[in-house]
Amino acid sequence: MKRRALTAALAVLLAIIGTAGVLAYVRQADSRAVAGMRAVTVLVARQRIPSGTSAGSALRSGLLGSQTLPASSVPADALRSLAGLSGLVTDADVPPGQLLLRPMLVTPAQVTGGLALPPGMVAVTIQLCLPEAVAGNLHAGSLVAVYDTQASGNGGTLTAQPNCSGPHQQQSPASARTRLVLPRVQILSVGAAGAGAQTGSAGGSFTAGSSQSTSGSATGQGTTMVTVAVSQASAARLILLTETGLPYLALLK
Repeated sequence: MKRRALTAALAVLLAIIGTAGVLAYVRQADSRAVAGMRAVTVLVARQRIPSGTSAGSALRSGLLGSQTLPASSVPADALRSLAGLSGLVTDADVPPGQLLLRPMLVTPAQVTGGLALPPGMVAVTIQLCLPEAVAGNLHAGSLVAVYDTQASGNGGTLTAQPNCSGPHQQQSPASARTRLVLPRVQILSVGAAGAGAQTGSAGGSFTAGSSQSTSGSATGQGTTMVTVAVSQASAARLILLTETGLPYLALLK
C-alpha cells in the first residue's frame, strides 16, 4: 500500500511539474508575441523630402510625421523622435512612406548644393545618352564603372560628336577599343537634361581611319545628367573623357 501511495504521489508531482513547465512556456511565447505586436511610434516621410532638408524643418512643414507600427516591423535604426537630431539634414531624397532611419541624417557640412558628398570627394556632372546611362536604371547611391572608347593603332584618331538620336559611326573598326577608366564610382543624382540642352559626347559618332561602317545605334532619345562623387584626380580624368571620348557606364550596384 505504501509503495502504491508513493507511486501515486510521484505521478501527481510529475504531472504538476509538467503542467507548470507547459504554462511557463506558453507565458513566454505569449510575452514574445505581445512584444512583437507592441505598438511603437516612428517617423515616416509623408511627402518626398528633398536631399539636404533639415529634419527639424521637414517635421515642422509636415513632410515628416509620426506613425504607429508593430515593433516587429520596425528596423532597429528607425527614429522615433528628433531629440538632438533636428539640425541634421537628409543625405538623399526620402520618398513618401519611407521610415526615417538614423543613417539618412548627416551634418550640413557633408551636403553641398543638396548633394551628400563623401569626405574628400568632389561632385562632377556628365551628360550621357540613355543607353550609356544604363537605360535609366541609375539612381542616387548606385555604383558604376566608367568606360571609354578610343582610337588605337594604325594612327587613327577618335572624335566624338554630339548625336544621341543617330547611330554611332566609325571608320576602320579595328582601330578603336574600349577600356576601363574608373572601376567604382558613386552616383549622387540622376536627372533628364533640359529640352534645349545639347546631347553629350556619349552616343556620338566618331572616326578612326578610312573606310566607313556602322557600329551600332543609340536606341534611346534625349540625354541624362548624371552627377557622381569622385576624387579630384579622378574628376580630371572624367572631365577629359567627357570632352574628348565616349563615356559609357556599367551598373555595379
